[in-house]
Amino acid sequence: MRFARGLQAFKNWQLTLRKIVTFVVSSMRLSQKFEQEAFDMRNQVWRQAVVMLLVWGLMLSSFAPLAPAQTRTTGKTSGDFAAGDGVRIKVWRDVSVTSQSDISSLGLNGDFLIDSRGYVLLPIVGEMRAVGHTRRSLAFAVEDSLNIRAARVMCSPLIRVTLLGAVNKPGSYLIEPRESLWSLIAEAGGPANNIDLKKIYVERGGETVIKGLREAFEQAHSLEQLGVRSGDQIYVPGMSNFSIRTVVDYATLTASFVLLYFQFRDRYR
Repeated sequence: MRFARGLQAFKNWQLTLRKIVTFVVSSMRLSQKFEQEAFDMRNQVWRQAVVMLLVWGLMLSSFAPLAPAQTRTTGKTSGDFAAGDGVRIKVWRDVSVTSQSDISSLGLNGDFLIDSRGYVLLPIVGEMRAVGHTRRSLAFAVEDSLNIRAARVMCSPLIRVTLLGAVNKPGSYLIEPRESLWSLIAEAGGPANNIDLKKIYVERGGETVIKGLREAFEQAHSLEQLGVRSGDQIYVPGMSNFSIRTVVDYATLTASFVLLYFQFRDRYR
């Protein structure tokens, strides 16, 4: 009887143990399942976040403002020449090449204006695009258009500069950037008698950008070295004619009128 009870208690304990083990195993499996699902969920969240960031980046880049296109007012888009400026062409004969062509009669030696489209009209050659060329490439293009084996061409860019003030011929000039300020003034007929070298200044867009150019004038610095650009205005002020001698002359004239007045007044009193 006791043995039967003990056996039944052992079976009950064994059954309870199995239930406990089954519960623990089930709990572990469930925990592993939850951990795997949580891991998968985290990965999915990260993937979605990355995709959203990429989409937002593409959207922002598509709506970002484009960089402003380079225009003629900001200078040269490429090459050495700009619309509205000029080109100086020199043509000579290559003596090492045998040719019967008369190079001097071509009429290409001179300064030519580049129009607003970037083209220059040349004798013999006709209309040719200058903007976008370097000095060398434009020279080669002119040589190819001439189709004369003995012709050699050199092209130099010219900038537009307005010279105003105490010069004999104020106005707008095309000049090489490598030329000096003195060369520009000489091209304008030279300085006037009352030129004031201490006060020469450069204006750009209504603002003074360069001043105190006396030393640069005396040392023949180039316009390029001075920072002069195409479209700049160079002012050459003149000295005032007002002097001590002028004051004395006006004082003498005034005194003469005063004395003349008193003489007339005393005579007809």
